Amino acid sequence: MSLDPTIVRRLAEAESLLLVTDFDGTLADLTTEIYGVPVNVDSLAALTHLAGLPGMHVPVLTGSHLAGLARLCPLRAPIIFAGSHGAESAEHGDCLTEEQAARLAEVDAALDAALGAALHGDHPDVHIERKPFQRVVHTARLAATDQAAADAHLDRAQQIGMPGVRVSRGKNIVEFSVSDRTKGTWLAAEIERVNPAVAVFIGDDTTDEDGFRALRPEDIGVKVGPGETAAGERVADIPAVADLLTRVAAARAAHLGIPRELPARFEALAAGFSAEVLRVNDWSAATPCAGWSARDIVDHLLTWYPANLRDAGIDLELETDIQADPAGAWFSFVDAVRALLLDARVNTTFHSGPDEGRTIGQATAAFLLPDIFMHTWDLARSQGHDVELDPAYAARNLAGLQSMGAALQESGQFGPPAPAPTGATPGQQLMAYVGRAVD
Repeated sequence: MSLDPTIVRRLAEAESLLLVTDFDGTLADLTTEIYGVPVNVDSLAALTHLAGLPGMHVPVLTGSHLAGLARLCPLRAPIIFAGSHGAESAEHGDCLTEEQAARLAEVDAALDAALGAALHGDHPDVHIERKPFQRVVHTARLAATDQAAADAHLDRAQQIGMPGVRVSRGKNIVEFSVSDRTKGTWLAAEIERVNPAVAVFIGDDTTDEDGFRALRPEDIGVKVGPGETAAGERVADIPAVADLLTRVAAARAAHLGIPRELPARFEALAAGFSAEVLRVNDWSAATPCAGWSARDIVDHLLTWYPANLRDAGIDLELETDIQADPAGAWFSFVDAVRALLLDARVNTTFHSGPDEGRTIGQATAAFLLPDIFMHTWDLARSQGHDVELDPAYAARNLAGLQSMGAALQESGQFGPPAPAPTGATPGQQLMAYVGRAVD
């Protein structure tokens, strides 16, 4: 099961696209450990790439509470998060009232009475997750060995009912909510706020059905896995979600190309690099840059650019230790540069140093962005896979470097050109010209 290529093309070419995904069972496996779920890194990379492209809005809409999600999901801005089925959200969130808090306390007491032995034994069979607006009974750990017993606990919990509390059942869970928020109400409000040409919602569980029913006729719902659904499309499993997101990201990036406007160009190029950062499983791995590890690539980008900015009187403060946490340092750097490019300081002129006479914006466009672009290829190669560099932007950078002639080699920043294979793409030609072995 996979989406028809015509649908992927439609999403790639949409003037604006709202792409919303569930988390558990969609981006991450359902496991017996609430905070030990394996997250599909290919999905994270694709969402990160998509979020940096023009016309994109990428929320993660989940039943999980935001504090818990932060422990599991490394995605960063411009991706937005809506937790507790949308009750926790910067866009349309709620505040817990005293009345709702009192109802949650009543739910706590009722669950303790109904499931006490299972909750408080030496080896608890059942876990209660306490979220800001919900209480969730989890039985996945027990279900792994005794599904019938797990279902019996859920049946017992589901019999609890009280005014102002919505009870719903999902995969090895029963949820008690004091909020009238559903994924459907949140998604409807987000569609109205963003007004996208197309909205997509991807989810796997019963709570996601509210989201599917909130979509407009022109929108696309994607159900993950088996079962009845209001969604019009279906994919088989979590790897199929990753494949879908990767296909859409590649197709949309190819359709749009690299934007000309500086902030948008930075977002697109930084998102491409960020996607590869999320894929790194060995920061000590060698890269095509002789003598440089994957960590060294990040260290290079986060060292020279802030140093150059000081010549313009700008201090780009980065708090994260590059050596200890290269990924965290990179994302902090992206946040800082994004803020700089949207600030009046971007027009500050260098009065000394190698960029003398240029504005910060001009220097960033001329040097930082091509550097990020080329090192995206290096970082991907360090982890054993390739990335397709945008052909038009690669060709422009190649032409610019070739125009430097002998000065390019005299700078000491690049190795001698390597041979490019027959039929090499513009991206491969660029990387070969700056000394990378391309095969």
